[in-house]
Amino acid sequence: MKRIQTQLLGTALALLFLIQPAIGQVNDQAYLKSNPTESIRGPIDKISKTEVVIRVNGTPRILQANEILRIQFANAPADLLQATAAYRRGQFNEARTGLAGFNLAEIKDKWVKEEIAFMLASIDAKSALAGEGDKNAAGTLLIGFITDYAESFHHYEAVELFADLAYSVGQFQTAAEYYQKLTESPWGDLINFGTLRLANATVGQGQYADALTKFEAVLQQQATTPEQQALQAEAQAGRARCLGETGKAAEGIAVVEKIIADNDPKTQKTLFAQAYNAQGVCYRASNQNKDAILAFLHTHLIFNQNADAHAESLYHLTQLWEAESKADRAASTKSLLREKYTGTFWEQKLRNQ
Repeated sequence: MKRIQTQLLGTALALLFLIQPAIGQVNDQAYLKSNPTESIRGPIDKISKTEVVIRVNGTPRILQANEILRIQFANAPADLLQATAAYRRGQFNEARTGLAGFNLAEIKDKWVKEEIAFMLASIDAKSALAGEGDKNAAGTLLIGFITDYAESFHHYEAVELFADLAYSVGQFQTAAEYYQKLTESPWGDLINFGTLRLANATVGQGQYADALTKFEAVLQQQATTPEQQALQAEAQAGRARCLGETGKAAEGIAVVEKIIADNDPKTQKTLFAQAYNAQGVCYRASNQNKDAILAFLHTHLIFNQNADAHAESLYHLTQLWEAESKADRAASTKSLLREKYTGTFWEQKLRNQ
């Protein structure tokens, strides 16, 4: 009996020895956009630009990259966790300070290194888009990340940021090339979003008929969620602009009137800025300068939260005031555009005329 008990005890100790590493293991933690407060825990086996494979209780689980909000890696140092928390709160200066002590060349864990590189690049990009940094330098850093970490689960987010930077400085062809990459992703919502942004970049290149086709492709998709419906409303605003630029201004104005009637100006300020700018473009195309001024004034005075839309309204207002022999107002609007949006596409366009 004692011999049997000894054997059983030995077996139990052996099993305990085997499972102890798994019990004591510190897991990676993945958080999904659909459930940002509860993590999926386990060691991550694989990361690509489209999916992350994590072992949950020993069973591999595939997470689509577009569903992931963030990943907290088991090997991440405490300073990185603090910087990441600041980044999520939008406190970019604090996050940048927290990341300053890391030397990427010395980071051994490839995924931790990738996370630091992404945050450094995206902090500069988001700051520059908000008017607090060098957009060209930020774009160079992002391209470096996209090239060096081609299989990052942040890949499409980085691509979108770079395209936004290019768009903001009027490099519409480059922006279109990178928005096109979003349409090549495996996810329908991102394909639709990329198509909308590609259409906007096509407008920037003056290819209105082509852009109109792209906006209409977005509108052909079924919209069942609030996000999808908001996307289609933006596509309608883009479509209205293109109608005005292709000789169908009256139809474009009618589209804008429906956007204004069907949406909420309190919660959709960017949409309303786009809609009133489109309306202004349609009125300008119809030589209805006073109505165009009223449309662009809506953006300038009420819906001026979006930098690109506001800068465009100022550009058009400067020209329209001059056409209406309002020199003082034209000079004031021009001065505001140069002071507030220097270096942007619209400021450079006005400067070059």
